Amino acid sequence: MTSKNALDDNPLVEHTRRLPLKNSLPTRKSYSPSPQRSISELNTNITTEDDECIPKLIHRWNHKYSILSTIAFPNSGLLFCGTQDHQILVLDMVTFEKKQSLIGHTGSVLCLTKSADEKYLFSGGSDSLVKVWDVTQMKETHTIYSLVDIGDIFSLAWSSSLNTIYFGAQNASILFVHLLQSIPKDDPSGLPSQRFDKFFDSKGPTGDVHPLSHRKNNGELKSRLIEIPSSNIIPYAHNGFVYSMEINDRTLITGGGDGEVKIWDLNSRGLTLVKSLDNDESVLSLTRNESFLYCGLSDGQLKVWDLNTYQQIRSIGSDTNAIMSIAATSSCIYKGTSNGVIKWKFGKECKELWDAHQGSVLSSEICYRKGKALLITGGNDASVAIWEIPTDDNGPLRRASIAAVDNDSLLKTLGQIVSFKTVSKKPEYFIDESRRCAAFLTKLFNQFGADSEIIPVENGNPIVYGCFKGKESNKKIPRILWYGHYDVIEADDTSAWNYDPFKITATDGYLYGRGVSDNKGPILAAIYAVAELLQTGDLNADIVFLIEGEEECGSFGFQDAVQRNHEIIGDIDWVLLSNSYWLDENIPCLNYGLRGVISASVEINSDKPDRHSGVDGGVSREPTIDLVNLLSTLTTKNGTVQIPNFYEPIQQQLTPEEQRLYKEITTKADINISRETLLAKWKYPSLSIHKIEVSGPNNNTVIPRSSKASVSIRIVPEQNVEEIKTSFINYLESSFKDFDSDNQLKIKIVHESEPWLGDPTNSAFKILSKAVSEEWGIEPLYIREGGSIPSVRFLEKICKAPAAQIPCGQSTDNAHLNNEKLRVTNLYALRRILKKAFKELPSRSTLA
Repeated sequence: MTSKNALDDNPLVEHTRRLPLKNSLPTRKSYSPSPQRSISELNTNITTEDDECIPKLIHRWNHKYSILSTIAFPNSGLLFCGTQDHQILVLDMVTFEKKQSLIGHTGSVLCLTKSADEKYLFSGGSDSLVKVWDVTQMKETHTIYSLVDIGDIFSLAWSSSLNTIYFGAQNASILFVHLLQSIPKDDPSGLPSQRFDKFFDSKGPTGDVHPLSHRKNNGELKSRLIEIPSSNIIPYAHNGFVYSMEINDRTLITGGGDGEVKIWDLNSRGLTLVKSLDNDESVLSLTRNESFLYCGLSDGQLKVWDLNTYQQIRSIGSDTNAIMSIAATSSCIYKGTSNGVIKWKFGKECKELWDAHQGSVLSSEICYRKGKALLITGGNDASVAIWEIPTDDNGPLRRASIAAVDNDSLLKTLGQIVSFKTVSKKPEYFIDESRRCAAFLTKLFNQFGADSEIIPVENGNPIVYGCFKGKESNKKIPRILWYGHYDVIEADDTSAWNYDPFKITATDGYLYGRGVSDNKGPILAAIYAVAELLQTGDLNADIVFLIEGEEECGSFGFQDAVQRNHEIIGDIDWVLLSNSYWLDENIPCLNYGLRGVISASVEINSDKPDRHSGVDGGVSREPTIDLVNLLSTLTTKNGTVQIPNFYEPIQQQLTPEEQRLYKEITTKADINISRETLLAKWKYPSLSIHKIEVSGPNNNTVIPRSSKASVSIRIVPEQNVEEIKTSFINYLESSFKDFDSDNQLKIKIVHESEPWLGDPTNSAFKILSKAVSEEWGIEPLYIREGGSIPSVRFLEKICKAPAAQIPCGQSTDNAHLNNEKLRVTNLYALRRILKKAFKELPSRSTLA
């Protein structure tokens, strides 16, 4: 233990009690401030390229001692501030007047929280007390204390549903009191302020200990005294000070000096530990926004956790001192540090720093008042400030409830989901956005009455699971799986777009934005179709949604995650999706086939370093020349693939049904394309070399030490993926051996996807065809595609159910390209088609 005298030598830890625990850091109390700079000086010392990015100062109040905690009551317009000199300041956010001070603590007021109805204020302090205040009367109603020496109270959380106050203490314990069930005490002698301990207690900033009387002049108690039952104390809940708390419904989240975040399930009996999240360094502050937890650490790092999957998705660098406070909106984080406030915007490596206070920012929070998002900060310069957050940073619309199922709601929701920059190929920039989109979809499912949850993917974006239950029946009802993806391809060259790619724009009957066609629009058309059926009582089937976030990266981790959670998917009758396009602008299509793909890297290395061609040219075999010669053995001059048995399994002759389908396409579709071209793209395999990379500085005189090529093979349903891979590798190794080169060959399979061939005559295609014909007044074309969707054949096999695909957009949708668009007519039409199909698709057991 540390003595009182040793503590008094440190100006950062006035009246602070210490325990020999891991990461014991200075508490959120601080020294008296230096002479203050002017408000204009504080507000203009800004480190940023764009002043518009910085919140605008609305008002600043000054005090004599540090502001340690704040809590806003936006409905009443009041702001409560806990101070170093044991006061709670009551400030008016409308008139900016100081209304009064609440006096009840005998030490610094370290933490504040409130009831949801804004009737009660809760405060905790260095006097080891929790106070309850009725703010309608500005009156202290309860004083809560423990007979055990718990030290300072650093954190508070109130559960209205359980009528319970939870608090975290310096002695590493979590304590709680059910206010309605607690027995008031009439004897104040057990209060910590009445049992002064020279070993633990220290003087406040005024030089005195404040032994406030808890009785009025007439001898009556000022407030009801509640002693914490020993059964309501969880000793060593952390191995360090319990610095911070967040509560949501019946879940409590605590952060400690041991570097752990702990998640507790709350019930009428107490707390049950659910999960521990290791942050390595002391968790001084935390806040929750949507499904994300932000942890401010003692070394300046900010760690972000997805609470749906308990995965750490980001660590934002150690570029500051300890993060004493955090506030978050849907698109920005505000970190309170000794350097001021640092704003970090999601989806961008974008930081702005400004001197919100002279010295450490000890408290910060976001509140919404009259349509504006406000940032409130308190610091050890003895001031508290209110800032107006820029409109683009607050994102309040993302919290809006979506219950309507009309097309206006569909468009609004599509605009919201497009605004998430869910670029799976660049997780270092957009992993936060992808997790937010997944959380948004989960909430959308719940609002429409579906069961929904997040299925984690190891080191990848999660899968969103949703299940709409059909009405009960005496016979087995169908169970249909809808597959889609919420991730998108990047849109880096925004100058090539006519509009902001991540802000939906409606022009001339089209919606422009990244993902509107591939695949966010079709996903929402399906969700809204099912939601409408559920609301009208016409949902005759269980509809299961699996929406992944890694399709543009080859469905990374999707198969493992689905196999681990196969029990919740259930017994599926049909697999449906919409992740492709019409052949032209006018005729709708149904898709029944996709090629598979094998992607590989072929690399040749030398034992020698990068060399100069003028010095060493001609001395030994060069890796790039060996690579070019090796790649040339893969095909003949006319492009025929040389891999042994490559074409052997393929049926060369078209069946009569195939001949009919291809004839319909070439005669009806408004495109200039021959049957031979369609066969080359759809029915037959191909091999492509995409790029060659070399080591060294890419100087024209350098002989690279290594050369690597990217190769892909598109395969068709008659071919076997494993056989093609083996034959490809063996052929290259055999060919390279004939070179008799002293270089080394390395072949790596980067990605693979099985081909898919559906049955265009089954019930699903027939029902979809009928619905398409009724919607568009023309029968659809049955087409295949040369591209690959990794998950289709996998879902068919694991669900033991046939798949069918209905394209939504037109051939000019520009998916993966600049100015991606989707015709509004097509979006609405897909919704109506799916509404009919979901009603009519039968259970396959009835077809047997």
